[in-house]
Amino acid sequence: MSFIKISASARADIQRLYDFLAQFDATVADNGNAAIIAGLEYLEAHPDSGAPVEDRAQVRKSIVVFGVSGYLIFHKRYEKTDTNLVARIIHQKEWYDAKTIGLAEEKN
Repeated sequence: MSFIKISASARADIQRLYDFLAQFDATVADNGNAAIIAGLEYLEAHPDSGAPVEDRAQVRKSIVVFGVSGYLIFHKRYEKTDTNLVARIIHQKEWYDAKTIGLAEEKN
């Protein structure tokens, strides 16, 4: 099982996503957080999961099923330390690009 490191941005995303749902229904917000936690646990057990992000081959996005659309977990694998860095967690309907997910391409 690999290690998961959650960035400050991803932690803020979890709170932001919770707060959005909690204004309508706290139970739904709790269920949304539970889905995100399950997605992170899956990533911990399957560190190479997810599809590559366009223009960022080293970055992957994993889908977390929740409700009609769900969430995306953007992560980067570091083999030497057996760690996945979770950079951002967003709702699937949110707009994103390579810059907003926070993982720049590494230069060789």
